Amino acid sequence: MSGGGAVSLSVRCRGWRWGKGWGRRSQAGPEALALSQGLLLWLLLSVAGVWASRGPLRPLCRPINATLAAENEACPVCITFTTSICAGYCPSMVRVLPAALPPVPQPVCTYRELSFASIRLPGCPPGVDPTVSFPVALSCHCGPCRLSSSDCGGPRAQPLACDRPLLPGLLFL
Repeated sequence: MSGGGAVSLSVRCRGWRWGKGWGRRSQAGPEALALSQGLLLWLLLSVAGVWASRGPLRPLCRPINATLAAENEACPVCITFTTSICAGYCPSMVRVLPAALPPVPQPVCTYRELSFASIRLPGCPPGVDPTVSFPVALSCHCGPCRLSSSDCGGPRAQPLACDRPLLPGLLFL
């Protein structure tokens, strides 16, 4: 080779470094291996975090429109109406060792702010109050269940239904 320049070649193959000192084992210790595994784990988790943050699998707690039914035993008909209620997913946790620690209160999707509206049931006999009041969700949040203003049960197999003949429509006061 002319020009007098030296050429250096270094190749790694399965932990062996070939080049100067041919056949010598690389000095990479367990710290380097742990570091590379940690970086790989960080990369995998960060990619999974980006994928998971694209949106919840279930809609979070929020007001939604729902059709409900109202009736009074003394009135001959049932009426359906649409209002906003609180519904959706609230993050929760369950202890791994439930016997060792007290249960964790589970948050439910419930009213933060609400107002009340009323409808009038038609055909009620004299002396019977035909007015039915119901809550209207203005905003919702995940919090403890308050039986005074919420139905804290799980999803229903059947929607709320009327026992009396159904009269669709809205008769707001």
